[in-house]
Amino acid sequence: MAALTPSVVPYGEWESPITAKFITEAGVGLGSLSTGLDGSLYWLESRPQEQGRNVVVKAMPGDAAATKVEVTPEKSNVRTRVHEYGGGAFVLAPNN
Repeated sequence: MAALTPSVVPYGEWESPITAKFITEAGVGLGSLSTGLDGSLYWLESRPQEQGRNVVVKAMPGDAAATKVEVTPEKSNVRTRVHEYGGGAFVLAPNN
């Protein structure tokens, strides 16, 4: 394997393998962590690979496989523009 030879270039002028496209499309965003009355864990996933779709995901307590279940219907998106002003994307309530 050939050794890499470092070079010195002015600040900000080096070529980076990390691009804006890589940052925005590479991973799933996680947020809005919440727990259900049964101890299940819920969170919001933002999915760039699905045109920015946001879904609520659930994991049950004691599940050794850490299986996650998508709560949001397949063609639905939890996010709306209303929530950009500080509102929550979802809320958990008892199922009566």
